[in-house]
Amino acid sequence: MTLLDDTVLSLLALAASYKPGTIIEAERAVDAYLTQFQGIQARLAAMDALFYELALPEHRARNRGGLFELIELHLERRHREIVRQFQ
Repeated sequence: MTLLDDTVLSLLALAASYKPGTIIEAERAVDAYLTQFQGIQARLAAMDALFYELALPEHRARNRGGLFELIELHLERRHREIVRQFQ
């Protein structure tokens, strides 16, 4: 199983048990995933892969409470930070 698969499974598990505060755990999982990649190109590719996985219909069907949308907002913030950091 890859790092991406592990992260997606973690996010799906969090979505299944969605409760207040779950977004904090999801953001931590996303941040831990992204820290495994060095350099702007690798991190941006990792973000794209995660966006793609979360957009798959079989994963979207398991999205509860709008968690994936909040994760996507978090990824967009991280994207801006990474671009600024590597300028």
